[in-house]
Amino acid sequence: MKITILFIALSIGFTLNVSAQERSPFRKGYFRMGTNKLGNKLDYSLTPKENIFDGRYGAGPGYVLEFGHIYYFKDRKKNGLINYGLDWTILSLNYNKMEKWEAYAAASGTPEAYVEDSMTAAAVSTKLGPTISFNLVEKFLIDVRLQLAPTVRFFDFGYSENEMSGNGRSFYFINESGTSSDEDYDAESIKNRLAYGLETSIGITLRRKAIGLSIDYISGKVKSNFEAYDSETGTTFGKEKIKTSNLQFKLSFTL
Repeated sequence: MKITILFIALSIGFTLNVSAQERSPFRKGYFRMGTNKLGNKLDYSLTPKENIFDGRYGAGPGYVLEFGHIYYFKDRKKNGLINYGLDWTILSLNYNKMEKWEAYAAASGTPEAYVEDSMTAAAVSTKLGPTISFNLVEKFLIDVRLQLAPTVRFFDFGYSENEMSGNGRSFYFINESGTSSDEDYDAESIKNRLAYGLETSIGITLRRKAIGLSIDYISGKVKSNFEAYDSETGTTFGKEKIKTSNLQFKLSFTL
């Protein structure tokens, strides 16, 4: 019985001691999740290709999930109002659906206008760059970061109007027209539907202790296969660097 009482007393004492210790607001690991907005809204006066090349993806609200680590250059346990280091978002996953093209098709007034495939726009990236953190008051802290983001994007989308007529318009994230000489080439394969690029991410997180809010804006270009048609330019195809922008609002959980 004495041993049991002693064990309970030591456990309570240890718990109170840990709870009483001050934990630095400059914590290192994080996990974020929230919503994102991909590109700008569609311009009905532009062709499908002009919209896409101008970063107008016609995407609805999407989702973002990411985790990472801040490597502070100063010991986070030391008192201070400012700390700085490298912020590595190890993995960032984004998903949107390009659902606004259905309204674009309806506005065309063409009965033979339709959207093909799953309308999926997804991205995988990793982000790395400097960050500076300010301990404003008490446990309130603000992180400001600038990161480079190597990015892989996947588009499963096609649009077509009056495909069999001379005034038709279309756009696809594949390139079948330029591959007739290569019998082994599969334009529909995953690897030939991926777009690659280097983007820049600017972000800010305001948090109290472990929970906060983050806003990030990512912009750049990705190189993608495409094939398009309109009555003015005819059929065009190949690879093109396409503008991308992504605005993210996230809940941040700092470890």
